[in-house]
Amino acid sequence: MSDIGYNDNVSVSNRTFHIQTASNVKKGTARCEVFEQGKIISTHDLEFERRRSLGEDSLEGRVREIVSTLHQETIEEIELMFQIRDKVKKLKHSPSNIKLGLIFLQNNLIKDAIEQFELALSIDPDSGDALNKLGLAHIKLGQNITAMNYFKTAIEKGYNYADVYHNLGLALLNEKQHYKALNNFQEAIRINPKYALAQYNLAIVYLESISLDKSENVLPPPSIRMERANQLLAKLETDYSNGFEKISSKVSDALSQKDLTSAINILINNRDKVFPPEIDSLIGMDFYLKFMYGGRKLNAELIQRFEDRLSLAIEKNNNYADLWNSLGIVHLIQCRNLFLQALSEFDKSLELNPSFDKALKNKKLVENDGKEFLILLRAILK
Repeated sequence: MSDIGYNDNVSVSNRTFHIQTASNVKKGTARCEVFEQGKIISTHDLEFERRRSLGEDSLEGRVREIVSTLHQETIEEIELMFQIRDKVKKLKHSPSNIKLGLIFLQNNLIKDAIEQFELALSIDPDSGDALNKLGLAHIKLGQNITAMNYFKTAIEKGYNYADVYHNLGLALLNEKQHYKALNNFQEAIRINPKYALAQYNLAIVYLESISLDKSENVLPPPSIRMERANQLLAKLETDYSNGFEKISSKVSDALSQKDLTSAINILINNRDKVFPPEIDSLIGMDFYLKFMYGGRKLNAELIQRFEDRLSLAIEKNNNYADLWNSLGIVHLIQCRNLFLQALSEFDKSLELNPSFDKALKNKKLVENDGKEFLILLRAILK
């Protein structure tokens, strides 16, 4: 069968985005690409089953539905992202600016992300979270020195979390300041011994510094750095199964041939594949923004979609606390919707029989006791 494709322009906030979605039946994938001013901004990929099965629609029908859904959902996401931006701007709620900024950052709309993080910082000048995220945005722009200043300021303000030290280490690694990068990655791992991404980047520091940094007066000898890199990679292969085995094997082959450059490039080029953005709880943030500011009710189908995405992410990354926290919030929202549904059903019962005392009692109990649940949910989401 022929591949299926869609093209559309989306105009929001005096800007135009071009959305292009197409299938690749031979590979069993669908890809949606977002362009602005002729430059690709982001890509979204899906895999699908290519085999035909009895009782299923035709392969062409299934692929058309997959491609069409991906295309339409991307359009809706872009429109809603900018609608939420306008609402959040009026509220002066720093955590919402940070969450929205991360969604922009995920979609490579970096200037929009920086705008949100700076708004958050203007509302809460001591926000270490906003400083940390500003640093991340500037790393994406290749502005590592600026990024370092934000991370250092966050640490000075007492925001001493593992990810801040990791991000400072990453900016230093990008600037080839290996000794300082090593110290910050080690501090991140000291704070969080299970910080797999910090271990991964520390392995890169050890390998890259062998060929680029000869300052053995502060760094361990090359043989020790090689040994420590191999230990970290072996630990990651044992503890972290998110497709790392194949990468580790390629790195080992390159190192066995003394091709240090290839080994380093393999690690750098595959970093985002091993540690995809969803790990940073972006699914949960997306859900939060849509629930709080989306301007439309999160129906059962949309909530189920979020639950499925979170469950799949947890299946791949079982040891990420943020994902479990987000899944708990989704389940609370499901409880809320069932709670509201129950109220409407008691109302319907009373509409049919106004003298039905049991239904009236149940309604009053739910209204009185349920208020505390709704207040609790609102507090959790703040």
